Amino acid sequence: MGAWGTGPFDNDDALDLFLELEDATPEVAARRLREALQVVTEEDESYLESPAANEAVAAAAVVAFSYSQEDPTGNPRVAQWLVERAPALGPDDGVLAARALDRVCGEHSEWVELWSDAGLEQEARAVAKRLALTLNTPHP
Repeated sequence: MGAWGTGPFDNDDALDLFLELEDATPEVAARRLREALQVVTEEDESYLESPAANEAVAAAAVVAFSYSQEDPTGNPRVAQWLVERAPALGPDDGVLAARALDRVCGEHSEWVELWSDAGLEQEARAVAKRLALTLNTPHP
């Protein structure tokens, strides 16, 4: 994976997803985010490849923003898009995003293996945990 940090948008897969979202209507963006999350939650027993995991973490960050209005991305361009054009997402999206993060950080995940091999597993898991906390915090 082309990655330069452990943030949700610090890799090529996540930025490719963002480029799709950036030019999409809010409805299409919401649908694409849900697809990225569903891909990792539908097959709990299979080996989870890194590209799908990276997209799911990025999608979960967008959902977390919709809950808290705090930028979890660490990317100024993504943050600007979130403020100006973030799609409307609801409680079901938060549940899906939290499940996706559990899967990404679980067994049979290339995402975990790659971060472990790079000596950054704990840092990457901390990013996912912060997102999960936002997603699991009750919101008005």
